[in-house]
Amino acid sequence: MADTAGDVASSGVTGRGAPDPGDAGRLGDPLSVDALSPARLAPGSVALVGGGPGALDLITVRGLALLRQADVVVVDRLGPAGLVGMLGEGVTVIEVGKTPGRPSMSQGEIDAVLVEQARAGHRVVRLKGGDPFVLGRGGEEVLACRRAGIDVQVVPGVTSAIAGPAAGDVPVTHRGTAVALHIVNAHGDLGPADLAALRDPGTTTVLMMGVSWLPRLAAQAMLNGIDPTTPVAVVQSATTDSQREVRGTLATIVEAVEREGVTNPAVITVGRTSAEGFLVPDALDYVADAERLRRSGRQALADGDDRAVSEAGADTAATETVGAAADTAPVSPSPVLIGCAHGTRDRAGRDVVRAIMMRVRSTMPGTVVREAYVDVQEPEVGDVVRETAGPVEVLRTRETEDAPEAVVVPLLLSTGFHVGHDIEAAIAGHRAVSAGPLGPDPRLAAVMAERLREAGLAEGDAVVMAVAGTRNRAGQAMAREMLPLLSAELGRKVSIGFIAAAQPSVADAVTAARAGLPAGGRVAVANYLLAPGHFQKALADCGADIVAEPLGDHPLIAEIVADRYEAAIGG
Repeated sequence: MADTAGDVASSGVTGRGAPDPGDAGRLGDPLSVDALSPARLAPGSVALVGGGPGALDLITVRGLALLRQADVVVVDRLGPAGLVGMLGEGVTVIEVGKTPGRPSMSQGEIDAVLVEQARAGHRVVRLKGGDPFVLGRGGEEVLACRRAGIDVQVVPGVTSAIAGPAAGDVPVTHRGTAVALHIVNAHGDLGPADLAALRDPGTTTVLMMGVSWLPRLAAQAMLNGIDPTTPVAVVQSATTDSQREVRGTLATIVEAVEREGVTNPAVITVGRTSAEGFLVPDALDYVADAERLRRSGRQALADGDDRAVSEAGADTAATETVGAAADTAPVSPSPVLIGCAHGTRDRAGRDVVRAIMMRVRSTMPGTVVREAYVDVQEPEVGDVVRETAGPVEVLRTRETEDAPEAVVVPLLLSTGFHVGHDIEAAIAGHRAVSAGPLGPDPRLAAVMAERLREAGLAEGDAVVMAVAGTRNRAGQAMAREMLPLLSAELGRKVSIGFIAAAQPSVADAVTAARAGLPAGGRVAVANYLLAPGHFQKALADCGADIVAEPLGDHPLIAEIVADRYEAAIGG
């Protein structure tokens, strides 16, 4: 039988059978593991044990009882992995933990290990961090065992989604302040349900596995109308000796985390209970009064409480509701700027678009900036227009009668179907207007030239400007207007090639440019794309010697966006 060392061994396990009712009295400790738990791990079976958030003493009694019976322990990197060092010498420990950015065993391989070890007749404990069924892939492991005919039991654990914040003085619910909890796998974009939870002042949102994604998550939240002053807390290595906490707001937390060097493992909470000093008596302004505390659930929240609370406890709102009609959309002191991109499944492309919008936001502090898309990504431009601009028939004061409430700035380089149809359809019937596309503009030529030089453009290289392409003749003409601008910037002739939908193709343009060069001459492609994605990848086989990066996040791009916005409102 496997045994343990130190304090774990002192509980006096003497066998694998059912506990003797007299043991507790004989041992003099009615709170011993064996007195409290009758759990048994049979040979050839598996127990999925939730080990808790990290501290060794936060494993459950049942989990510890089963761990002490194991012949084989399959252990994660997180959770109370230190417990395995206290097990007897006859216990086989198999480490399968995943480390971000490093090669690790796949989930299928882990499932196979559990089945193989159980079929060999071993008593197998799968020791997992937190709770097996809270973003722990426990369900997959149960299914793998049952498909193989292996008996499996599950021991719930203390999930770090709740224990992590609690260790950092963040209650995930609090009567009168937070009545709901939303837990997110934050290793990816936020979905509609996640954004809805972040907008709800009565909900605490817990972002798991999200430290490396925090800049993206904060940007996406703010570009979707979440109050930038919403409190955020990050607890690293919760319940261990290495625990530390960082607090801020959506607008400040990324800088705070980077400054303090916070890394995984960490739990991020967003909501009012994350505010600094929330559990300090009388430190904040939004403590529920006695009358509300006599209510329950959402009825205990403040009447009309529909705004996030800042880090300092003051109610704030990025927008102000005008008019009494239920369908009246919120407006800001100046029209909302909706940056509308095409949308992409490419992660780098999404990051670039949001970086551009966050740069615009930082240069226009008096303007609410929102993101929107015409394809692939959410939110759709029509939804954002409906949220930020009221219908044209709503009565307004004389001062605001002719003022738009939202301006859609296409993050597109030329006109085409999306500008002429999708965006126009989105603003129809609403107090919103559309600005022109970003191109043509000499500043775009300046950015393209900079990207070419970064890629190694040399004197004598021929240059082809690669354009995404459109069947719209006006859009093609707008792209061609960039040729003299880029030629002037580079001091040499530039030809054009289209990646799709128009001629000549980029490959044909590269071939033609090479034909006019001396032997050994190089052809460079200037990338007239805003961000990485499908079209960028298509340039890999164009035959050029140099392919520059897309325009990307650049101060001049943000400047053009701001100028298009100002022109649309008559600034």
